[in-house]
Amino acid sequence: MKQQKLRASMLLMELMFLLIVVGGSVLLYNMFASAYYRHQKSRVIEKAYEEVKRMDLSEIGDEEMETLKSYEGQNLTFTIANKEMDPVYTTGPSQDTPYRDERQVHRNIVVYRKFFEKDPKVQFWNARGKETLWLFGRLKQGDERYFVCVKENVQKVYSALFYTEKFLLFVVVFSLLSGCAFMYWQSRRIAKPIEELSGVSQKLTERDFSVRAKNYGTYQEISVLAHNFNMMADEMQDYIQKLESSKDALERFNKMRNDFTANITHELKTPLAVISGQIELLQAMGDKVDQDYYFSSIREEVQKMSDMVGNLLNISSMEHELENVEKQRLNLSETVEYMILKYDALFHKKNLKIASEIEKDCRILGNREYIEQAAGNYIMNAFAHCGEGRHMKISLAKKDGKAVFGVYNDSEPLTDEEKRKIWEKYYQGEEQTGHSGLGLHIVKTVITMQGGEYGVENEKTGVRFWFSLPLV
Repeated sequence: MKQQKLRASMLLMELMFLLIVVGGSVLLYNMFASAYYRHQKSRVIEKAYEEVKRMDLSEIGDEEMETLKSYEGQNLTFTIANKEMDPVYTTGPSQDTPYRDERQVHRNIVVYRKFFEKDPKVQFWNARGKETLWLFGRLKQGDERYFVCVKENVQKVYSALFYTEKFLLFVVVFSLLSGCAFMYWQSRRIAKPIEELSGVSQKLTERDFSVRAKNYGTYQEISVLAHNFNMMADEMQDYIQKLESSKDALERFNKMRNDFTANITHELKTPLAVISGQIELLQAMGDKVDQDYYFSSIREEVQKMSDMVGNLLNISSMEHELENVEKQRLNLSETVEYMILKYDALFHKKNLKIASEIEKDCRILGNREYIEQAAGNYIMNAFAHCGEGRHMKISLAKKDGKAVFGVYNDSEPLTDEEKRKIWEKYYQGEEQTGHSGLGLHIVKTVITMQGGEYGVENEKTGVRFWFSLPLV
């Protein structure tokens, strides 16, 4: 079924109503106006006849004359004659009232005598195109008898009705045009808020719960409907947000669990294979091999697995909790100086040549534990790839509103592919260092979640890793 727009339907219904009202009024006027006029005028004629009956016709005084004149003002004419048919009173001279002449009055009474003999009753005559209302009656007052005739020529009134009908036609046309304009404006005024509410409901079905309906103060019902729409949207938005929060939390938990399982599977595969091979060798060779050596090797692999599980748990937790970690004002200069002292004994083991340039009072906003871990991973990465007696340089400086921390070490330059891959989990490159390949990935995770940047650059004789955090 074809649907129509509300505004068009309202306009069509209002136009039909207007046509019915105006058209019906014109039709009723044409059908019943003349009959209604005759009916009302007949009552006036009967009332005038009753007034004449109460008069003393033998001597018509000023009061009676005033009464008759008032009816004559309503287009009535009177002829009153005595029993000798002599006129007692006739309406003033007019071509329609030729009764002032006694002979004319006498002749008319003779002509219409049979009507005077009947009960007084208003009659409608149409003679030669002239429509007239008549009432004939005979009155007895004492010994005197009177002939009374009350008449109205309705032809004049019909002429007025004809022109009234023409004028009414113009009124109808004007009413239709002005009514159409008003109805269009009114239907637009009513339909507009409903159409807007329809648009709001469509947005809600599309799960856009940010949309809100306006407050339409003109119509109470529409305002209440808009208010209810907004309340429903608020409740749905809160409900959806709670569902999404629960869903996100569940997804984070599942991802953390899956990542941890995958990481454990990946990282434990090699040490388990080593342990399995060494146990098989011990079983096969028995006392023919150095058992203490192999037991020591197995313990070392078990310790590696234990450390690896701890690291994997740490990074899984870190990746999913850093967004909500507590931050505080931190003097990064003091933190870096402390870390250089902490690693000093380790540097001496390789007889490394350490240089440092630490700018004072580099203050940032962040989590001390995670930032120390990121800086420590850079230092340990440089230590692992720096040969004995080579150079390392640790720096911290202010630049463009940021605190820039860097660690340089002598080594071969990195290829573009290595620069891209070293931030991935478990990547160790061609030079195997015995580490899990998670250190630089942890740096990437921590610095990104703390709102900073990170990177690596090749220099003339080595490689420099850096990260930056906004100063406060």
